[in-house]
Amino acid sequence: MASISKDKNGTKRVVFIDVNRDRHYIRLGKIDMKAASTIKTYIEKLVAAQVMNVAPDAETAQWVANLPDESHVKLAKTGLIAERRKVGTLGEVIPTIIANRAATVSEQTIEIWKQSEESLYRFFGKDRRVGTITHEDAESFRSWLVSDGRLDGKGGLKSTTVWKRLQHVVAFFKSIVKNKGIATSPFEGMSMDPAPDEDRNDYIEEKFIREVMKVAPDAEWRLIIALWRFAGLRGSSEPLLLRWKDIHWEKNRITVHSRKTERYAGKKIRVIPLFPELIEPLRAARLEANKNDVYVITKHAPRYLKNVPDRSKLKKIKANLGSIFGKFVRKTGNTPWPKIINNIRASWISDLLDGKYQNAGTPFGIQTIAKWAGNSPKVILRYYGRIRPQVYDQVTQFNEQIKSESPLKGFFGSETPENTEPNAPLGVAQKASQYTAEMGNTERQDTSEEFGPYSPNPFDLQHLAARNGKGRHLTETSQITRAERTGFEPAEPLRVHGFSKPAH
Repeated sequence: MASISKDKNGTKRVVFIDVNRDRHYIRLGKIDMKAASTIKTYIEKLVAAQVMNVAPDAETAQWVANLPDESHVKLAKTGLIAERRKVGTLGEVIPTIIANRAATVSEQTIEIWKQSEESLYRFFGKDRRVGTITHEDAESFRSWLVSDGRLDGKGGLKSTTVWKRLQHVVAFFKSIVKNKGIATSPFEGMSMDPAPDEDRNDYIEEKFIREVMKVAPDAEWRLIIALWRFAGLRGSSEPLLLRWKDIHWEKNRITVHSRKTERYAGKKIRVIPLFPELIEPLRAARLEANKNDVYVITKHAPRYLKNVPDRSKLKKIKANLGSIFGKFVRKTGNTPWPKIINNIRASWISDLLDGKYQNAGTPFGIQTIAKWAGNSPKVILRYYGRIRPQVYDQVTQFNEQIKSESPLKGFFGSETPENTEPNAPLGVAQKASQYTAEMGNTERQDTSEEFGPYSPNPFDLQHLAARNGKGRHLTETSQITRAERTGFEPAEPLRVHGFSKPAH
């Protein structure tokens, strides 16, 4: 146990005995008793951790990390904690972390990391020492991203961007902890649910894409649009990396080179089918291309790519194809939608998820779609599913016909026999003989001979079983039950779900 002693001049010190039974003194200076008691409590926790040979709890570790250098040196001399390494400032540490990992990621990823780095500088400042950032500071940083985190100074970031920035910052500080720069990360356990922004998700109809293709200037541009909508190629890089020798006509396959996933083992390329919608645009583009062209997209490639014999060796493939495509959309009299290329790709994935190209003999599942798209099934379902507007009409196309029919006829789903008068009571009575509340029998029996010309619909039998058996429907009335059991309808009108049927 530790204790607090007071000197004659008013200063205080903490006295404690370590695991080796050695007595130590930590001079605290002229501080109040409450602050001294807090320090004593943390020192006791450190001694207990030393005795048990375990790491101190997170709160104590954070307290140690936040100690001023002078106080940290005093405590380290007692052997309770390790000497503090000179971690440095954010401006010194973060660039080193990014540079050390640059060889394993793409140039685009480095650019995104630098945006997160810039966010740290904007909020904390480059000269902020890493070891002084607390968990409360980290929470304030997250709130700032939501309210004012845009680098152009025009307000806060969307939830998905906030989550991405935090993901990168958490990784930065994990690296610092791993290198023994700090004991624990102030961003540990921090995240933000990256819920997809549904307001910016659109399904782009094939019919509309074909209208845009008609206003495109030539076959090469029509092919670019087709590769997005009918093959799901990403952005500008995947069309620009596609070579004519990657089109395997004899095998009906296309090899796609992916700059986004090339850092993962086995993800540098993916093979997709030669989808039917691509055949004519590919033929037309080939007829317009020069015989010696290596790459499919040559005429409309950016200038810096014109004389590059092997584009795959470039660290970055960048172009503004999306902006140019937006001009074609405006020519059709429409307004370009958000995430203009991403939503086209998502619409292709949605078509596959909805069963396009499927047949009963050789179906394919989401694992196949994920392979063709170059994503995991989890990412496919979370970020790329779109709802086609037609499905609402597809599901409800029979509603008007059902609404126009007799309520009872539509509800029970059976047709009324031609000879209604003799058959209806017979059918109802015979149904009641099979399903009675007294017997509680809900098993279907062979009715082919018993019912004669009247063969009840299976749904009728299930419905009556529920109504007359033990599981009685809550909306059942005594009039309906009596009619089903006896075959005789009541004199007054029968009402079901707000509709009335006149009595015979």
